[in-house]
Amino acid sequence: MSRLNDPENFRGRVNYAAKVIAYGHRPTRAFDNCFENWDGDEVATVIVRRARKNQRLAANLHRYLSVASIEAAAERLANVPTGKLPDVARATRARCKAESDAQFEQIRKEGNDTEPDSQYPGVDGGAGPSTSRHPCGGDHG
Repeated sequence: MSRLNDPENFRGRVNYAAKVIAYGHRPTRAFDNCFENWDGDEVATVIVRRARKNQRLAANLHRYLSVASIEAAAERLANVPTGKLPDVARATRARCKAESDAQFEQIRKEGNDTEPDSQYPGVDGGAGPSTSRHPCGGDHG
């Protein structure tokens, strides 16, 4: 597994995404991975805070991320010190995974798991792109 795919590599994902944005590099799948794992708000919050001190990062931010969304996330996490955001991200991932697991278990119990493609397009080989939002508010990661 690439370290960028490792949910516990919070700092590495933040650093990689900030570098791509600051230097105007083309976003790739690796860039997208930085914001997945249900902790994209925490990753984006660190980047917003860095952008306040880094002109190059600030100048390119709008090209890569929804400024309104990331500023809202940063505002929601304003009372969390930057050094504590990896811990908050870890808790978010655990909470969202538990919620996701419970949701899928409920579907399984209801007998709806025989046709996952019809209820969840794009998941488990379903047709079409997945446009559903994860129950924790972020994209399914």
